[in-house]
Amino acid sequence: MKLILEAREIIIRLYKQYETGILFVLKLFIGITAFSSIAGIGYAAPMIKPFFAPPLAMPMLLLLSVLYVLLPSSVSYALMILDIGAQLSSSTEIAVIVVLALFCLLFFYARLAPQESFLVLATLAAYYMKIPYLVPLLAGLYCGVTAIIPIGIGVFLWNYIPVVHELIRSTTSAGFNVMEMAGTVGPVLNGLVVSLTSDLTWIFTAFIFAMVTLSVYGISRMGVNYAKELSIGLGALLTIISFTIAQFMVQTRENVGIVIVFTLLSVVIALIVRFFDIVLDYSRAERVEFEDEENYYFVKVVPKAILARRKKAARRIRPQREIEE
Repeated sequence: MKLILEAREIIIRLYKQYETGILFVLKLFIGITAFSSIAGIGYAAPMIKPFFAPPLAMPMLLLLSVLYVLLPSSVSYALMILDIGAQLSSSTEIAVIVVLALFCLLFFYARLAPQESFLVLATLAAYYMKIPYLVPLLAGLYCGVTAIIPIGIGVFLWNYIPVVHELIRSTTSAGFNVMEMAGTVGPVLNGLVVSLTSDLTWIFTAFIFAMVTLSVYGISRMGVNYAKELSIGLGALLTIISFTIAQFMVQTRENVGIVIVFTLLSVVIALIVRFFDIVLDYSRAERVEFEDEENYYFVKVVPKAILARRKKAARRIRPQREIEE
């Protein structure tokens, strides 16, 4: 255990030493992942397509990802929305509806809760990497109860991408003709609503993720030993059981075997994050009781597992004038 803690201290020390560069690379990776997933959701109009087709596709992807790193978060989200509009521009009606809906989401939610709104993007990125079950585990550990809102939005957006993609292929667009667009928006909007209500997979998934988030949040704040680790395990178990039940009830698109494998992978990642966040020594845990003039307190104290640091030996150096005397 001592060797593991020593390795942890070395990694944390290196991270703090190169924190700026590591965060830049991490955010750049998130940007590349986000814009890569956006690239496959639709078809660009002929006048826009050359900017997203080879050989400009990769430079454009890197440019957008670098801008995502350098710009403020709200501006970065707006840039993603404009990129989504460009990808859907072959169907002007769908592009207008989706862009307006996303801008409403940005201005009425993301600006009010900028920290939690990051979970929308985190959920999309986790879906892209096949580990969406990680998000409710970490959100329950490090966020509040309201984290279920951005996670639900992320689940909805990811499950709606194939629907939008199919509608672009099956519906007729008026192009940029404003006069004809009034007659084509109705059928497109109706198709979006019908697709939303016909497939309930996203509703069950959002509900399961909400239950997992709330369960992990509640269990992790209990006063028992290893509460955080226990909450991760029970949250993963709840995920597997819930998706298994949902599969038998409504025949969701989730494969139970894949859910089990990637949920276990999510547990490993969550435990690694927890390990580098804090390590507690429960063998030295104790309960302390004290009181003041108004209250009587019962406090549980769990020391952190900190390696003994070597004391630096200080040597006194005599001034040159003292030596000459």
